Amino acid sequence: MSSQSEICALLGGAAHDYGFSVSETQLAQLARYVAMTMSWARIANLTGATNALAFAREQVVDCLAVVPHAGSGRLLDVGSGNGLPGVVLAIALPALSVTLLEPRAKRARFLSQVRIELGLANVEVICARVEDHHPSQVYDTVLTRAFGALSEFIAASRALLGAHTQLLAMKGHLDPTELADCGLPATALRCIALAVPGYAERHLVVVKVDAAASATAGFVP
Repeated sequence: MSSQSEICALLGGAAHDYGFSVSETQLAQLARYVAMTMSWARIANLTGATNALAFAREQVVDCLAVVPHAGSGRLLDVGSGNGLPGVVLAIALPALSVTLLEPRAKRARFLSQVRIELGLANVEVICARVEDHHPSQVYDTVLTRAFGALSEFIAASRALLGAHTQLLAMKGHLDPTELADCGLPATALRCIALAVPGYAERHLVVVKVDAAASATAGFVP
């Protein structure tokens, strides 16, 4: 069984390699989140990882790569699932207000328990589909790790966007056809290559709404 110290060392090293630091308290929260995920794995179908260290290495390290790009203010994690990347970002960036949007009730209950047990005052959990989510305020960042096609993510998120909201989509291999299907100009899309251990390719696609709005019919918050 993987020890907490092994997981903390792994995640602390990953954060350092990505150019930021995390405190011992934050590492303990991340390790506790990993343990909770493994404990709830079968109940809520959270992960296929065989052990805690594998989950931390394959999934949490991947999400830590997004921390330098997460921005500030209010962030929405669409289809949060087991809390990736939203929980990781909330721990690493305690000043960030994070909403975890998850339509499946069992997973939403898990996320609520994570929020309680880890004392994440900056996290809100909402059990709803993105199409049915109607926040009182727009978000500064809308993010997804596993929504599907980029064009579908953009379309589903339109009602949530303000004039300067950024959309972030975590991707592996970048398919030029998927990017072209968005119907956006090159100025609206920025693709950032992420160096994530264990991944042949990892990218973060950034969509700037203000640039997209002027070039895409109907793309108005």
